[in-house]
Order: sequence, then C-alpha cells, then structure tokens
Amino acid sequence: MNFWKKVDSELIYLGKTRKELASAVGFDAANISFGIKRNSIPAADTAVKVASFLGVSLEYLLDMTEFSTQKSVQPKILEIENRLRRFSPNDLNVILAVVNSINEKY
Repeated sequence: MNFWKKVDSELIYLGKTRKELASAVGFDAANISFGIKRNSIPAADTAVKVASFLGVSLEYLLDMTEFSTQKSVQPKILEIENRLRRFSPNDLNVILAVVNSINEKY
C-alpha cells in the first residue's frame, strides 16, 4: 500500500476528511488525489505533518518494513503500535492483560 492510500485508510479510521488533513497540514486536498495517481511521496516536512495529524509513525506511512529482518511480522507490529496510540490508558491496561495472558500460553 502506498503512502497516500495508507493516509486515506487512516482518515477513514479517524472519521476525518482529506480536506481536514489538507487544512491542518497546509496544502490543497487535490494534492492527495494527485499523489495517489503519481504514486508519490510528499516532501519530508509535509510527510511528518501528515503522520502527526493522523497520530501514526512516519515509518508506518512510508512502509519502511523493507529494512526489517522479520518482514512478515514487522508491518503488523507497526500497525498495532499505531492503533494503540489512540487508546485510553484504561484500554491499554486491558490490552496489556490480554497480551500477558496470551504470553503465558507460550
């Protein structure tokens, strides 16, 4: 999945629009469609702003898993990490308890 498709996916998840993202980051919403068509990545400063607005890591948006030795696991870990950033402290405690319970099986 390319940068802008991941951005779109995150926007849907957050219930936000391209227009809201563009306004927050300081560019035209049409640039997203253009980026998708060209399969391009924005300038570094813009990419950082986009990641910050979405509450995800830049590595996730750039799909930098190619540098991992565990290529099949790393994307899933990054996605989990990015999703967890949005949880409340109480929800994180519940999730940690579930993870600890699963770890006891192994």
